[in-house]
Amino acid sequence: MHPRLDSANIQELNNAQVRPVLWLATATVTGAIIMSLELTAFRLYAPYFGYSIYVWGSMISVVMGALAGGYALGGWLADRSPSATVLYFVILGSGLYQLVIIFVVRSILRWLWLSGEFFGTAVASLIIFAPTMTALAITGPFVIRLLARAGHIGVTAGKVYALSTAGSIAGVLITSFFLVPRFGTRMTLQISCAVTLIVGGWGLLNRKGIAAVVLLPAIGVLLIPKPTFAPVVLWTTESAYNWIAVLQHGDLRWLVLNHPAYSQTTRKEGASWSGFYTDDFALGAALVPARSMLALGMGAGGGIASTIAVAPEIRIDAVEIDPKVVDVAVRFFGLPADGKNLSVYVADARPWLASHAVRYDLVQVDLYQGGPYTPFYLITEEFFEQVRSRVAEDGLLMMNVYDTSKSHELLMATGATLKRVFPSVEVISRTDGNHIVFAFTRAKSVAQVRERLEHLAGDQPLRELAREAAAAIIDLVPPEGTPFFTDDHAPVEEMSRRMLLTQKQ
Repeated sequence: MHPRLDSANIQELNNAQVRPVLWLATATVTGAIIMSLELTAFRLYAPYFGYSIYVWGSMISVVMGALAGGYALGGWLADRSPSATVLYFVILGSGLYQLVIIFVVRSILRWLWLSGEFFGTAVASLIIFAPTMTALAITGPFVIRLLARAGHIGVTAGKVYALSTAGSIAGVLITSFFLVPRFGTRMTLQISCAVTLIVGGWGLLNRKGIAAVVLLPAIGVLLIPKPTFAPVVLWTTESAYNWIAVLQHGDLRWLVLNHPAYSQTTRKEGASWSGFYTDDFALGAALVPARSMLALGMGAGGGIASTIAVAPEIRIDAVEIDPKVVDVAVRFFGLPADGKNLSVYVADARPWLASHAVRYDLVQVDLYQGGPYTPFYLITEEFFEQVRSRVAEDGLLMMNVYDTSKSHELLMATGATLKRVFPSVEVISRTDGNHIVFAFTRAKSVAQVRERLEHLAGDQPLRELAREAAAAIIDLVPPEGTPFFTDDHAPVEEMSRRMLLTQKQ
């Protein structure tokens, strides 16, 4: 005969069945939060430390250290805690810490802005994310210990790790494809904070007072208003690829991608010429018979605008990876949305080249991932061979290379790479660190190019631009032993980092 179950026994049986589900759900959700915060950190840091592999490496190292500490601490706490109460108090503390960080994160990043990619990123991660990650990492070993009391430790550990990893995958996908592109970095942090508080409060439902105090404010976290920006910031947004800002001061308007110290496109309102390096792209249409042009890395269309000013009938295909940057170019920089001679393709430059066999008289390359870093696969011998196959027999590739170092290490390596594909490579170096490289498909001497520039017809600003270019253009001759870039080995970021370090000395 079975003993009769009273209401207390029934409640205890229900709790015994519900608690393991709650614990496993906690491991899944905290895994998602950890990965969401890690991805958001990279986007959060971009405007302050750049968008390089060094930022990734510094941030991930600190996060992994925090997780290792959390796993060790979780095991220690689990062996000394008879219930899950301690776990949910720790998760709750993580949510409260995230809430504080939301209000001070910009001040922390401004304070560390000039501290460098490694030191600045590492210290920022230690302050902003390490405590939160350590607290959330406690969940895994703690849940394993709670569930293992029923036996089958191996199965239990496997189940917890599997669900936590599944949560991490969900966190990556949701953050990458929905939260950051749709709501931005700050709101993603607020959502992570709210979810953390809800998980902590939900686990403390047996302490109704604490749960009520936590669950209601968790909803309020989502209502924290966005910070205001300085008057110079005209507009800002985020996309799957970039933090985007449009800035204006006087009659100058410029586009910033990821790093506010660098302008991707600068335009002078009411003028065809900006006075910046994109004006030099107009020279291409005067140096070769240019009926068609391909722009790889359109940005806000600075090079396109200067070319159209010289050759209004030229047919242009432009490739830009970020659809929101295309919208900005139309909305704020006057790029024609439906120009009869302009077609804009939203795509990555290299895959687009592989799928389009059209040949062009002129190709402009201005490919940066925000700040001074060029994506390595867009500056290699294989990439330039692909571009060469799309340039007409009497055509021209023009490329902007940013290099402020005294040795011009990056410029020389780029020149060495181009010389493996093009017979003539020449350069105009500007005082702002931008170098406009000319790579001709037919051999042309500097004297021939200089003569063409000196006798260029056109309006006064174009003739002045051409005369300055004629005086500045030289053969790009890399020193003996200069390395060249390949898909297998292209230390572009290493060279860019050395160049940036010399700026600070």
